[in-house]
Amino acid sequence: MAVKGAELTAEKLLQATHELMLEHGGVEPSVSQLCERAGVQVAMVSYCFGGKTQLLQALLERAVEDVVAQLERLAAAEMPPDEKLRRHVAGVIRNFVRYPYAQRLSQTLAAGGPTIAGMGDRFARPLLDFHTELLRAGADAGVFRPVDPTLFFFSLVGACEFLFAGRSWLEDAAGERIDERLIERFSEHTTELVLRGISS
Repeated sequence: MAVKGAELTAEKLLQATHELMLEHGGVEPSVSQLCERAGVQVAMVSYCFGGKTQLLQALLERAVEDVVAQLERLAAAEMPPDEKLRRHVAGVIRNFVRYPYAQRLSQTLAAGGPTIAGMGDRFARPLLDFHTELLRAGADAGVFRPVDPTLFFFSLVGACEFLFAGRSWLEDAAGERIDERLIERFSEHTTELVLRGISS
């Protein structure tokens, strides 16, 4: 198989894995399910990635690269700290919509060894650094009170994540479903809670 063909097959496998993990709530699909969705032979997983674990790692790496690139663009944007935080909260929630499997997959892969275990740091460190700088800038501008950036990171990400982690509670107890309208409501609600909580 030519390199171009291998790259195309790898992309099909990554897309199939992403789609199936979205559909199945982050549960890993089998290799046969992946290949059936991608329309390729089972042997292509090993040929293109070296195995299913490496395929999952490549999927997670792609999600991390996308999230970090978004964060870098926002960090570089010229805007007041409170507006930057508004956009950031909405972005965190949107990324849970795009990659609801990322955190669970990161934890699962971390059990595979030190190389894969570093993915959590690659995912979390840019967010921690962004929060540290944003909170400092907001405090300097007099719009935020002093806040511990590490605790802020876990509070914000935890608040955003639980809508998705508690999906069955949302549907069964509250009678709501995650759709575009609910995501907008949740973004506004969470942003207001966060901004009011740290305002000076």
